[in-house]
This record gives sequence, C-alpha cells and structure tokens, in this order.
Amino acid sequence: MKRIIETKDVEVYKKLLRILGEYNLKAPATGVDRLFDTAVEQGKKILPKDKNALVILDYILSNSVPTAVQKLLNSRFSDLPKIEFRPVIKVGKKHETAWWSRNTSISDKVKDLIDWEGGGKAGRWTNIDGETATLLDLHKEEKK
Repeated sequence: MKRIIETKDVEVYKKLLRILGEYNLKAPATGVDRLFDTAVEQGKKILPKDKNALVILDYILSNSVPTAVQKLLNSRFSDLPKIEFRPVIKVGKKHETAWWSRNTSISDKVKDLIDWEGGGKAGRWTNIDGETATLLDLHKEEKK
C-alpha cells in the first residue's frame, strides 16, 4: 500500500509541475513562475504526506491549466464538493470543515497544502484552534 501512496505522490507532483509550467509559459510575470521554480528546486517534498490532502490536490490539478491554477491559488476547503473531497471533522455534535496546519500557521486554503517554503515540514489536519483532528470518512456515514 505504501508504494501506491508514493506513486500517487509522484503523479500529483508531475501534474503540479505541468500545470504551473504551462501557465507560466502562457501568462508570464504573474507570480506563478516563483511557485514553479520552488516546485522544481525542492522536488516532491513540498507535497503533503497526508493521503486526503493529496486527493484534494489531485482533484484540483485535474482541471484545465487556467482553471487548475485559479482553483489552486484561490479555493478554500469549504469550496470543495461536500462529500467527495471536503475535509470534515466532528466538533461536539456538529461537523465542521477542517483546517490545515504547518508549524504555527493554520489555513483553510488549498494552496497551503503545499509547502511553498520548501522546508519539507509535515502538515496536519486540525480544528480552528490548531488542535490535531481526525477527518471523518463521510462515505462510511452515508452507508449507515
């Protein structure tokens, strides 16, 4: 199973490079060139290790080049399709959209799943207060 996750990691990285590279050629001087340079220099270690985070990135990067870049840079987790991709946690008796945390920063933006600083620091799903949280598998809840 670990090999499958690694393959997925490489596939997402290849998509990211292709999307950023093509966008940079068609629309230079937009700042995407810096993101592309970071992705090339740092390698796939900029990607999250979390399987759910990789699924979200794969979904976003599966669009056309301009749409993928727009969604990557501007989407929030709450904008994702509810059941399939949105990261949801249970807080008390209600469900909330999860947040992504790396070091001391907490974010709800898709672009922050990627470690653009290139430090290779692992991120994790948290609640809004930064406390580690476990994502719900909504597909299992649907079957009940």
